[in-house]
Amino acid sequence: MEKAISGLTVSSMAKVYADAAGLEEERENSMLPNERFHFQLALKNETGGTLRRVRVECSGDLKEFLSLRLVRDVPCTIAFQGEGDDYYERTAPGLFPDVLLPWDGSGLVLPVGLWKSVWITAEGGEKGLPVGKHEIGLKVSDMNGETLGEYSYLLEVCPGRLAENDYIVTHWMHYDAIEAQHGVKPFSDAFYDVFAEYLKVYVRAGNTMLLTPLFTPPLDTEPGGERRTAQLVGVKAEGGKYAFDFSALDKFMDFAAAHGIKYFEFSHLFTQWGGEFCPKIMAEKGGKETQIFGWKTGADSEEYRAFLGEFLPRLTAFVREKGMEERCFVHLTDEPGAQHIGQYLRCRDIVKAHIGKMRTMDALSEYEFYEKGAVDMPVVYTPGANTFLEHGVSDILLYYCCQPGNGYYSNRFLGMPSQRNRIWGIQLYLSGARGFLHWGFDFYNSGLSLFEIDPYEDTNGGGFFPGGDSFMVYPVKADKDGKGRDGAIPSLRCEVFYDGMQDCLALRALEEKRGRAFVLDMLREEGVEGLNVYPRSAAWHRAFREKVNRLL
Repeated sequence: MEKAISGLTVSSMAKVYADAAGLEEERENSMLPNERFHFQLALKNETGGTLRRVRVECSGDLKEFLSLRLVRDVPCTIAFQGEGDDYYERTAPGLFPDVLLPWDGSGLVLPVGLWKSVWITAEGGEKGLPVGKHEIGLKVSDMNGETLGEYSYLLEVCPGRLAENDYIVTHWMHYDAIEAQHGVKPFSDAFYDVFAEYLKVYVRAGNTMLLTPLFTPPLDTEPGGERRTAQLVGVKAEGGKYAFDFSALDKFMDFAAAHGIKYFEFSHLFTQWGGEFCPKIMAEKGGKETQIFGWKTGADSEEYRAFLGEFLPRLTAFVREKGMEERCFVHLTDEPGAQHIGQYLRCRDIVKAHIGKMRTMDALSEYEFYEKGAVDMPVVYTPGANTFLEHGVSDILLYYCCQPGNGYYSNRFLGMPSQRNRIWGIQLYLSGARGFLHWGFDFYNSGLSLFEIDPYEDTNGGGFFPGGDSFMVYPVKADKDGKGRDGAIPSLRCEVFYDGMQDCLALRALEEKRGRAFVLDMLREEGVEGLNVYPRSAAWHRAFREKVNRLL
């Protein structure tokens, strides 16, 4: 059998589908020393039979700084919902490249006639990569050691450095999902072993803030339903009075900070979409673990007001003693609409009286909430952000969620080009916003948490969401021989999102050198305006970063 494969190096913004056609070769690129850089080797078996135990080896002076991963496809039945635009790669159900599997470079199987991709990362750690031009060699061989193909990639490391990441960036971590996937009770010793692995991936994706479940977050839950308990604050309830134990919260915050978390967002004190009811709160009562608040109690009931009146001052004293008061934020209710502003103001009044220098933050897009002082830091849906920005309000976080899928706004759906995911970083810099929030780092439930899903088999949240919306990472478990560790591995979308963060930090570095006016003029000349006008092209994106790197 003739040994023949097609192969070429391609950008990290390329998605290599099994039936890919017209892949654009990328043979060189540039980066900054403290950046993390990715490219891919796409391979197609054109022999008459399956190739087994294929090996890919790297060579060159950057060899010790390179790592390989295999790109695995996942099924997606809903590539988008509602009305789309023309900046999608695929909208029909199918298989989409997304999972980045750890790989030692051996044992690859290449079926006949299908493309597969190897994801290659260059990273220099704290010291960074050496400045200069570096040729990376890639040799592909079969199970007998016979060469199937040889490729090269020229990576230039330019002088300069990314600016420090002082943005507030958060993707909500769902602790009940970790329990469901790994069988560890939240905040047990076994949980922390797994949580450490999730945090490593989380921080490497550019996140600096972490959702912290004081009580089980009342998010994505069917009214009247409930999710697995994930509660950090111990509560004892006796005779209408409450005692609180913050030891588990203290351990959690210290652990997260040691892994690189700078900011904490305390979970919502009222239910989602209006704030009418209480979150699920468990307490020791009469020697038994009992639910004392939930859907049956109104948000502004005397009972709950009394509870918050005792709890919040003690929480404030706790974070103040830790020196974290100004790095902690409090959520009220997620995504209230204009019709909920009266209720929201009542919830705000209950909370604000007790939280000192902690600030409130919520996902909401009606400017009236900010205008009336209802929220300290709005988290604004990207299509509605211009209203805030036009009023000179930049102390906001941007977010998208399930939508937008049209209007050329950035998003991370599986069917979208990777550049549409990555462009968010340039837009973040341009907007002057404080950071970014997304609801789904590891949401492995259906919509409304009606049932749990297998994320490798269901990327649509049980049919509720466009593929790619509800999680950025995939769970992994130790194998049957005990090798490896339970934890999470990133998706292709997760790495591309971080590339966008690096674009933003490169622009910040350029601003430090040349001034913000210079950078804004350059963006304007390049055709980047607002949050949905930009050259829709991976080739442009690559050329733009090349230009920034040269200026640095």
